[in-house]
Amino acid sequence: MKRIFGATLLALIFFALCLQGARWQYDRHEVRHSKNELIHENIKKPVINELSLVSPDEVAWRTIQIKGRFMPDKEILVRNRYHEGQYGFGVVTLFESSSGKRYWIDRGWVIAGPDAQTPPNVKPVDSQEVVITARVRVADIESQISGTVFAVPGNNGSSKLARWDEENSLTSEPVYFDLISANRTALNPDVPTMLPELSDGPHLAYSVQWVLFAGMVLFGLYLVVREERKVQAEKA
Repeated sequence: MKRIFGATLLALIFFALCLQGARWQYDRHEVRHSKNELIHENIKKPVINELSLVSPDEVAWRTIQIKGRFMPDKEILVRNRYHEGQYGFGVVTLFESSSGKRYWIDRGWVIAGPDAQTPPNVKPVDSQEVVITARVRVADIESQISGTVFAVPGNNGSSKLARWDEENSLTSEPVYFDLISANRTALNPDVPTMLPELSDGPHLAYSVQWVLFAGMVLFGLYLVVREERKVQAEKA
């Protein structure tokens, strides 16, 4: 009986852990699916203006037109960006709108220089007034879209904006934009930042796997109990 009791207790613990794993993976699937649906819906909606940014989460991934000027002295090269297998950088430049608000603009990808000592060839910007068409990016939503199988505490997109601000000792708005085009074609990105892959990922399949594991635990317990009872019957 002690063996059956121990096996049952152990099986119940593993069974509960398996169900918790299944629920966790299913919740991640639901979050990612809803965010993908948000992208599908918002990229088809009409162009918005700066006044619509009062509720960033509602306009994430919408196309926006905004007037202002770039700040060439506030530019960052983001490492580890790839395009068609080639290593390069993301070019992020600060933009001040006509209302005086500041936004970071992802101006797309540029290929790295031939060696570590040679900077990439970045398309220059000036401080003249320009009207840009861009895609609204909300950092927290972005992190949930591109999240890995395992959640990493603190690994969220909001830290990206905070880091860019800290590097330049300034404060920007809590959204940033992917540049699509400008009313001056010389400013258009050669390789614009693409939308993320709209896949729900493997989370639903992993959830089903955890349910199967839970079933295997119960089946294993059944075998143990059956064998133990058979042994007890033979002794009797």
